[in-house]
Amino acid sequence: MKKAHREEKAQRRRFFGVYTAVVLSVLVVAMLATLIAVVWQKSTTPVPTDYEGTIVDRWADYAESDQGSRPRLALVVESPDRTRFTIRVEANVYASAKVGMRIKSRGGQIVLIEPQQKPIDDR
Repeated sequence: MKKAHREEKAQRRRFFGVYTAVVLSVLVVAMLATLIAVVWQKSTTPVPTDYEGTIVDRWADYAESDQGSRPRLALVVESPDRTRFTIRVEANVYASAKVGMRIKSRGGQIVLIEPQQKPIDDR
């Protein structure tokens, strides 16, 4: 009786051990597939060449490579439909861009528009 009971428990443990390994393997494969899909989607999503919006942030850092380091200048733009995206810009555009300015790009030509200032009422 005890031997049969022990063998039954051992067989049950083996089944759950195999079952657990299969479930965990499926989860790991699903997570890797999701990660690959997200990375692929981010890398293949084109940066819009024609856009319009408001500059909400600007940042700069350095990219380093075997040839040396060079600055990376970027603006974070919020479009009228409230989506935000980052665009890389050249030094002259970065220097004249300020948070709150409107920015338009048509065919690669970037135009910065100063925000409208409300007149002060001097009563």
